[in-house]
This record gives sequence, C-alpha cells and structure tokens, in this order.
Amino acid sequence: MFDPAKVSRLNVPRWEAVYRCEITEGVVSFVAVHDISRGRALGGCRMALYVNESLALTDALRLSRGMTFKNAIADLPLGGGKSVIVCDPKVSGTEREHILEEFGKFVAWVNLEQDRYYTAEDMNTTVADMHVAKRHTQHIFGTSVDPSPYTAWGVFSGIKYAVDYFAMDLFEGHRDIEGKSVLIQGLGKVGMTLCQYLYEAGAKVLVTDVREDACAAAAETYPGIDIVPVDQVFNVDADVFAPCARGEVINRHTIDDLRFKIICGAANNQLQNSKMGAKVQKKGIVYCPDYVANMGGVCSIQYLEIEQLSEQITRENIERTVRKMLGLTFRAGFRNNLPFNKAVDLVVKQIVWGKPKEDAGLSNADLFPLTHTVEPT
Repeated sequence: MFDPAKVSRLNVPRWEAVYRCEITEGVVSFVAVHDISRGRALGGCRMALYVNESLALTDALRLSRGMTFKNAIADLPLGGGKSVIVCDPKVSGTEREHILEEFGKFVAWVNLEQDRYYTAEDMNTTVADMHVAKRHTQHIFGTSVDPSPYTAWGVFSGIKYAVDYFAMDLFEGHRDIEGKSVLIQGLGKVGMTLCQYLYEAGAKVLVTDVREDACAAAAETYPGIDIVPVDQVFNVDADVFAPCARGEVINRHTIDDLRFKIICGAANNQLQNSKMGAKVQKKGIVYCPDYVANMGGVCSIQYLEIEQLSEQITRENIERTVRKMLGLTFRAGFRNNLPFNKAVDLVVKQIVWGKPKEDAGLSNADLFPLTHTVEPT
C-alpha cells in the first residue's frame, strides 16, 4: 500500500509538476514532469548517489526539460519528464527490488488523476528493473525494447550527416565517414555499439573509458582500434569526439584544449552551460546538440513498443529524423547567427510552443510614421 503522505509537491515555475517522495527509509525519489502540451511525458529513471538532494532535483529538472526538447525534436507525440532515485546504484537483491517496487507505486500515484508521466530505464537502471517497477504501475515503457543500440544508431547517423554537411569546410570535400578518426568516450552499451557501427563503416576508431577491462574488450573485438588514456582525451587530434559517458565534458577546464572538428555523442548535457556553445563554435568546432544526436533511444520506444513498427523501419525513421533535425539546426544557426546549441533551442521552442506572437498593441508604423515610410528595405 502506498502512503501519499510521503509525497510532497514542489513549486517549480514552468514545470507541469514536480514531486519528491521518500519511497523507502533513507531513499528519496523525484519525478519531474516538464511539459505535456504535445502528449504524455516520457523520460527514464536514473539511479545515482548524489551528494545532496538539491543536486538530484537539479538533475531531474534539467533532464526533464531536455526530454521535452528531445521528444519534440524527434517529432514524437510526447512531452518531457524524468525521474531519479537517490541511492547507491550498486544496491542489489531484495533491497533493490523493494526500492523499485516502491518507486513503481510512486509513479502510479503521480498518474492517479491524470495520465501524464511514463518512465523507462536510464543510467544505472535496467530493463529488468523496469519489470519490477511495472508490478505496481502500467506507466512504464522500454520493458520489451533495449533502447541502447538505437541510441547508438542515432549518434552514428548524426556523425555521418555532420561529416557530410561540413565536408567542404572541414574535410576538403571528402563526405564519407570512411577514414575519419572518431574518439568514443565511454564504452557502456551505447558506446560499445557505436564502436561497432563506426568500425564496420571504415572509420578510424579510438576509445577511452575509466574501466580498463572495457577498453580491452573493445580492442579484442575490433582489432586495430586505439585506446586513449582517460587523462589524454583532450590531447588527441581526432576528427570527431563522441562523448557517451558523463555530462559537462565540455567545460571551462577543457574548452581550450579541444582539437576536434565535430562533437557528436550520446551523453546528456555535454556542455557545462549554454555559453560553452559559442566558445566551441568560435574554435571552428561543429557541436551536434546532444538531444538531437541521442534521440534514437526514445524513438525506438515509440516506434517498436508503442507503434509496433519493424526493426528496419525504426532504423530508417531514426536516421531520417536525426538528419532532418540536424539540418534544421545548422540552417537556423547560420540564418540567425547563433551557435548550434542555441539554434536548436530556437527550433524546438517553436515546435513545442509555436512561434512567438507579435504584440498586437505595438505598431512602429504608427509610432514612427515618417521614419517608417523611408526605411530602407
């Protein structure tokens, strides 16, 4: 039995709803529903041991807003949300099962009056975890689909498109991914699958991970790839950098050392803040916004699990949408003189909320009639 007295609703401006719940003794969960104007919110549940609750809440808010943008830019009939469970992600056995069951009850309670938020696996949670949570709520997606290969497919599609799009400026007109050097940071399920796609496409693959065994496994599986020590990542002259691990890897400590031509990866929140986008661009580096490049995972849930489309059509849809939205982002950046992280925000805000309405009470022709008549066109 779920006790609603454990839940408190937080007042966060511009979010549809944000909840905090102590789901078990000493284990807190946040559910952040950012926007449901395009449909029910979808965003995974991550498990992490945050330094404090404030950081956990901040993570949930940032990621839920990111899911609104990702689902919109992926052209899906979904809003954005996110959930976090604040505990040691290594917890296992009956204790982990109990936490996930209580989390499932919490999600069911969030949707008690309105069908507004669906969750799925995310960082440090698995499909098996979601099956446990699903014992107490139907508001779970991703229990029959592993989104990781499709996330990697979207990133791969983005890298290919960016190389093609900027071939004249960056690669002397050579548009193919074959022969281009790509450094993958992080060899989890997404990073390892991306390694496979790039290797098979003839790219020169470099990998780095804090886990030496993961690097060794990649080198054994894909002979000829290079392993880069974690402390040498920003000393590498690679054509493409694909961050597929932690966020904020482009920050005030690393920005001056970047030697890449393109940044396109699966990690969320790759830029420390929005100002980093302009700094990256001033260095002549193309930044493919993270929530465009990594949309493949959420697309796979919509296409495979909800719409029951085939594997081939799902991959075709993901590649087509990534290409379309990256192209829209690049054009918006050029036409509005914006760094690409700002350009994609402009694009997606128009998708979600429409173009800003003109102020009907203001007419420059009436206010400045003489100047208006001679204004140059």
